[in-house]
Amino acid sequence: MSVQLEISSIFARYTDNKTNIELRGNTVGECINDLVKKYPDMKKMILDKNGNLRHSYDLYINGQSSYPKEMTKPVKDGDKLNLVMLIQGG
Repeated sequence: MSVQLEISSIFARYTDNKTNIELRGNTVGECINDLVKKYPDMKKMILDKNGNLRHSYDLYINGQSSYPKEMTKPVKDGDKLNLVMLIQGG
């Protein structure tokens, strides 16, 4: 499966200045694994030590949040993923 990932320009320095990246996988997790295989520096930015998406990020599939269990959500050819940094504070 081929999906498009759109990321914020703040991550572009880790992805050869790309903000739209074609990924392969049948689940969100497989696509993220493809991302970090292509761009290893992204791993420490978005994944925790267990390989899960950090709590400060959310992934959207075609405009719908993939939370909870985002890494196991299925994707299909042509889907669009968006990686969004969540605003935190108090």
